[in-house]
Amino acid sequence: MLKIKLNPFLYPLFFLAGLTGQISSLLFAFISVLLHETAHLVTAFSFGYRTFWIELFPFGGVARMEASLFNDPVTEAVTALAGPLQSILLAFFLRAFAAFLHLPALTGALVRINFALGLFNLLPLFPLDGGRILRSFLARKLGYKKATAYVKNWTKVFVYLAGPPLVWLSLKKIVPIQFPLVLFFLLLAERENNHFYSYLAQQSKRAALLQTKGLLPTKVWIVDAKRKVGEVLPFLNGKDYHLFFLVDKHGKILGEVTEDELIRMINEDNLFNLKIEAIKGQNNYQPLPAGGNKD
Repeated sequence: MLKIKLNPFLYPLFFLAGLTGQISSLLFAFISVLLHETAHLVTAFSFGYRTFWIELFPFGGVARMEASLFNDPVTEAVTALAGPLQSILLAFFLRAFAAFLHLPALTGALVRINFALGLFNLLPLFPLDGGRILRSFLARKLGYKKATAYVKNWTKVFVYLAGPPLVWLSLKKIVPIQFPLVLFFLLLAERENNHFYSYLAQQSKRAALLQTKGLLPTKVWIVDAKRKVGEVLPFLNGKDYHLFFLVDKHGKILGEVTEDELIRMINEDNLFNLKIEAIKGQNNYQPLPAGGNKD
């Protein structure tokens, strides 16, 4: 079942749209965004990846998918391209059949919205689809972490350089006020998105804290050894260190994997799609003795 989440900034936007009589245009826009993001989820699902939900922002949306997708450059590029392609094709379809539909106001609005939505999302900015496509190409040479950092930094530079001129132009009523607002919400979406990269960025802070204080708060997880690494990644959040005890179908503890080993193996050997027990094998773990302690 498709799950949809509404960003809190949407509620005042709906209120203002109702006051100004723009509620129909807003609904057309969000129907288009919903179709656009659904194209991402359907494409990811067709490649065998789990999909979670769609979160709608005031000027767009984000499809939440299994983290392991983002270490499969070809699949990520195809999944990212699916959204703009769907929007542009829908715009051409509506334009071609507008005369037969006899709804000029509806078809005209949807054509403009979907065509603009498709082209805008092809911009090479993160987390837009164009930014994801760019990252997928860079990741093949630079690795996921460096490619993400490169695209994120480029996006921030673009927003900071383009933001002030667009604000000035909007105040002069030369361009619509939506232009600088889009950049603002682009930054918000970028911060909300891609928690795995954010987690990687926290590792150096944890290491420094451990070196300074000599201890770290830790979360211990019990995980089925047959689960994929990508399914475990969403649990790597917060400030705590993470330790995973691997169990078989009978609940017997087979060994443990630390977050450092988990991330190191992912970065070096592209193990997103492997079962987590493969990391135990790569690190030559021995099953825990009957007493529950390792020598």
